[in-house]
Amino acid sequence: MDFAIAAKRNTALWRAYAGIAADQWTDAIDMDHAQVATCDYAPARWPPGTYTIVRRVPVAATDISADPRARRRRTIPTDQLTLALGGHIDQAYAVSFIVTNIPTYDNSDDGELITDIEHWFRHRTDIEERIRDAKHGAALRHLPSGKPELNTVWMWAALLAINISVLLQAVTGIDDHGRRHGPRLRAELICIPARRIHHGRTITWRLPPGQHLLPQVLARIRELPTPA
Repeated sequence: MDFAIAAKRNTALWRAYAGIAADQWTDAIDMDHAQVATCDYAPARWPPGTYTIVRRVPVAATDISADPRARRRRTIPTDQLTLALGGHIDQAYAVSFIVTNIPTYDNSDDGELITDIEHWFRHRTDIEERIRDAKHGAALRHLPSGKPELNTVWMWAALLAINISVLLQAVTGIDDHGRRHGPRLRAELICIPARRIHHGRTITWRLPPGQHLLPQVLARIRELPTPA
């Protein structure tokens, strides 16, 4: 059975990452500036043929949070993180590891390119991210009733909400990959207070000061072509 599993970053993986030569990196598919490579790391007692695909993505030093709880900080090697936060380098690399045994052309005549394997795996995790967002962003993790019929309605409503969120972001272009989670989209687009103003027999909704997604989204929806 073939497998591909996102590996938790540990000392052994960071050591393997440091041993990858500069000329081993290849541009990833459909991910700007990302690169992938392989190393021979495999957890102890795992099946023969296990290896690791490594992906690195450049992150500007100014985009790295000073909050030690920030998730992105855990994806950056410690030495790079220290230099970036200290202002000594302009960018660092966010690194991910995929432990797999899917054959590549390096060890099989009918294998896959590592870029294809990484691309496939990344889209698989996109689905997992949607499920996670449904649980935490659309209240799917707490079903409200002891009656299966009510829970079924609740489940479909939660999944519909997530799909509407992704579709809205796709058609308006506010996020090319639908990466804004449900709570963030509600905070930035849906739960925006406004004051109703009557003027010249028209009603205008005046938004609070600051940048808001609502005018941008409405403008892009109006620009969409009429369905055939």
